[in-house]
Amino acid sequence: MSRLRASLDVSAVPERPAGAGRYTIEVARALGDRDDLDLTLLSRRSDVGRWVELDAAGVDGVVPDGRLGRLAYERWRMGRAVDRLGVDVHHSPHYTMPGSMRTPGVVTIHDVTFFERPEVHEAAKVRFFSAAIARAASSAGALVCVSQRTADRLGRHVEVSVPVVVAPHGIDHDRFTTVSVADDASTMAGLGLDPQARRIVSLGTLEPRKGIDTLITAFDALAHDHPDLELVIAGQRGWGTDEIDSRCAASSAASRIHLLGYVADEVVPALLRTASVVAYPSIDEGFGLPALEALACGAPLVTTAGSVMEEICGPAPWFCDPGDAASLRHAIALVLGSDLEELGRRRDLGVATAGEFTWAASADRHVEAYRLAIIGS
Repeated sequence: MSRLRASLDVSAVPERPAGAGRYTIEVARALGDRDDLDLTLLSRRSDVGRWVELDAAGVDGVVPDGRLGRLAYERWRMGRAVDRLGVDVHHSPHYTMPGSMRTPGVVTIHDVTFFERPEVHEAAKVRFFSAAIARAASSAGALVCVSQRTADRLGRHVEVSVPVVVAPHGIDHDRFTTVSVADDASTMAGLGLDPQARRIVSLGTLEPRKGIDTLITAFDALAHDHPDLELVIAGQRGWGTDEIDSRCAASSAASRIHLLGYVADEVVPALLRTASVVAYPSIDEGFGLPALEALACGAPLVTTAGSVMEEICGPAPWFCDPGDAASLRHAIALVLGSDLEELGRRRDLGVATAGEFTWAASADRHVEAYRLAIIGS
């Protein structure tokens, strides 16, 4: 099979990546490692250095800095820039696609919450991304959906007239393991946490759909019966965090709630490995990578039923109803009360499930989408 030439838009990845930003980085790395593909990354002008460090792709720093300049460039100029590169296919990894582009394009659709749960997003983003998804579903050469759930639900909201490939995320199994090459206790101490404490850990950007307000309420109900238990919330602030702040302030165990903010990538596995419970009570997700990474680290996981986490994590977690503090409290209490045999059984299930997800396998599916887009052009 002939060697592909592809370009990937990495210009929307922030300095502190999470969610779709992390996905874009890992896909860029996995694609760049392939022998059957030559990859060019289109980055912001000030961000070239980060991508050069991947040492796996060419980098073209043509995109203006600043959100408005970046969006305008994508709409009016990126298509021509891609065409000049002479690549076979261009990949837009975050819902949107360049205007006026002759090169076949692939667009990643992460979830359909802009249609199904608009209340958990800022109104301007709902309008913008709903329109972008509809355009991609009719005009791209192919779509990548990050889960079967997203692929199945997409057609309920827009007319899909292009091929759809499901490409689940992967896990960096060199980082997310049950065994640490460093001292996890020292890492916890470096974060200002008691290495000996029992803790509930939650990871992810703080925004309404992550269910952090519900988690704080559940912890408040658990705190009296578990005086040695702490709640550690790690993640940068998104939007709509006033409710989180007010619930923390009102908690009877406020001194045992630790809001760490954004934490460096290298400390995340240690947070997961040392957790008594990892809580990922997200109301809705496209994939839910932190939940799967928790399983890879052998952590007991509580997450939401009827969600994509149930699709990807299998029977290893304890499940709760989304947005229901009493259900979440009950699930966490079950974990805390489980015997070693049950914890070990769930741990083994989780590690085995997580082991099936790799970024190399995800890259295989992306390349499949690229070839479909080329065939259909």
